[in-house]
Amino acid sequence: KAAGDLHLLENKEDAEAELAQKLKESETEMRRLATELHKIRANEAAVLSGQIREELAFLDMPGVRFEIRVQETGEYGTNGDDDVAFLLSANPGEPLLPLERVASGGELARVMLTLQSVLNAKDGVGTAVFDEVDTGISGKTARKIGIRLAEIGRQTQVICVTHSAQIASLAGTHYKIAKHSESNRVFTTVRLLSDAERVEEVARILGGLSVTKAQADAASEMI
Repeated sequence: KAAGDLHLLENKEDAEAELAQKLKESETEMRRLATELHKIRANEAAVLSGQIREELAFLDMPGVRFEIRVQETGEYGTNGDDDVAFLLSANPGEPLLPLERVASGGELARVMLTLQSVLNAKDGVGTAVFDEVDTGISGKTARKIGIRLAEIGRQTQVICVTHSAQIASLAGTHYKIAKHSESNRVFTTVRLLSDAERVEEVARILGGLSVTKAQADAASEMI
């Protein structure tokens, strides 16, 4: 061991040069792989952006511009050197800006649903959870969102918390979530509904202090 250490000390310039060469080769390979990864990302981003725009048009956002921007930064990490941003322009004439800065609640809900819908086949997600996906949208758009959720539900489990009858009526199974007080404590219960109870709850969501026959008939038709 001492002889080996001595040899390394006596030939440290050669060892340093060898390590420097290995480092240079590694950096060259790293840049090559990062460039290759960037090209793949950029191509896939263009395809995905087009698919998302088509879906958003179906969800009543016909004039929307959506783009996934992939830029090389020159700062390398385990995922390459790309900076990826989701950009949105919801109305004609408006510039593309980061999604989190410009999207309203309803727009953000639709974009997230669209992403899930487009990526579901590739991701193989076992369960998708949507909470209040009906925020800030109209009845017609809510129905379309319900249709998309039902389509996703054919491939994976979908759990959706909603106050929209247009969405809830398209579910295959319904649970009622309720709170009650007992001994100065609040408890939450989740109960599976029968077919008759499903109609009653969808009718209740449609409005009114009490469920009328007209509301019950409308709920039954929606289901």
